[in-house]
Amino acid sequence: MDARPKVLVLSEPGGLGGALVRKLDQAGAMGKAVEPGSDAELTEVLSGQWAAVAVVTRDDVLALRLTLLCGQVRPGIPLWVTLFDRTLIHRLRQEVPSVSIVASAELVARELAEYCCAITAGAPRWRHGVRVVDGALRLLVAAGAGLLGALIVQMLISIIALHETVLNGFYFSTRSIATVADPPTSNSAPAWFKIVSAVITVAALVLVAVFTAALVRRLSRPRLTTIIGRRAAPARGHVVLVGFGQVGVRLSQALRDRGVAVIAVERSLEAPYVRLAQKAGIPVVIGRGDDRATLELVGVSRCAVVAAVTSDDLVNVAVGLAASDVNPGIPLALRLGDGGVASETESLLHLGRVFDAHHLAATTLAEAICAKVLHREADVPRAAAHDLPR
Repeated sequence: MDARPKVLVLSEPGGLGGALVRKLDQAGAMGKAVEPGSDAELTEVLSGQWAAVAVVTRDDVLALRLTLLCGQVRPGIPLWVTLFDRTLIHRLRQEVPSVSIVASAELVARELAEYCCAITAGAPRWRHGVRVVDGALRLLVAAGAGLLGALIVQMLISIIALHETVLNGFYFSTRSIATVADPPTSNSAPAWFKIVSAVITVAALVLVAVFTAALVRRLSRPRLTTIIGRRAAPARGHVVLVGFGQVGVRLSQALRDRGVAVIAVERSLEAPYVRLAQKAGIPVVIGRGDDRATLELVGVSRCAVVAAVTSDDLVNVAVGLAASDVNPGIPLALRLGDGGVASETESLLHLGRVFDAHHLAATTLAEAICAKVLHREADVPRAAAHDLPR
């Protein structure tokens, strides 16, 4: 009969739960992964002879439900849970005193941030320049610049042809651009003045229409980037972060706290953490991170490092390939959670630095659990990012 202490791992199939079971087995405990079911099913499972329980899931609501159920059915049992939301973490510690919380996203983000910061030195925001990446904002700026140019030209020809003062030239040119009224002496002006003025007026009409449409579009959608302020997109020497999920949010905050300029790329405007970007002051571009046009838009050709941290390993690999195609030799940080994909990446792609998210989080959890149930330090292989050969 196996005398090793048994650890129940409540998790979806594979992923971090599977990695944790393997780490526990290596460390001398016996892990068993069980997929979360109904409360009645979980109550029956929890009645077994478990030395500890680990709740491992990316869904904070599910993690909260499972943790509260464990605390009710098996009060006092050593319990570990992975959570992201800091409000839930604070509340859960009050409700279930025996729980130990591991923020797996922060573990991975910390490792990624250290690597990015080693490449990208912190610098004042103005040194990174400004890049206009939002389509509506670019159109708004272009139309506004066109209107300003039309006003300047109209003012200059008014001063030259009609001998107006600078103030009068500005005043009447503004009215002319707005199609309110021409200068009083325009009827007796030279023919060239009338031709140029007519062309400017027609151009101004078009530019006003474009400016208005761009302004309406800009105001009717979430403003994820700006021209000035904390959400201004950097133009050079920055970190391009692809994937604004749990790891992406924590990584962007860690980089911002260390004075490193960052711009994030997220596929969907409806992604749950995009709304946090405005409050955190992180510029975000909506688009595919493995698309060349999107990477060029966010300045991969002049950035310091690209970090692909989506939850899909193959997407991260595709981002690495696309970024290397746009800017050969660009430093890359790839978040991977599947050992098989990591091995293929190492043998075939030779891109940059790989961070095995599941290995890192599972190692941390296994060490903490085994220290509790085995009353000794666990001999768990350390998690570390590794460089891929170039």
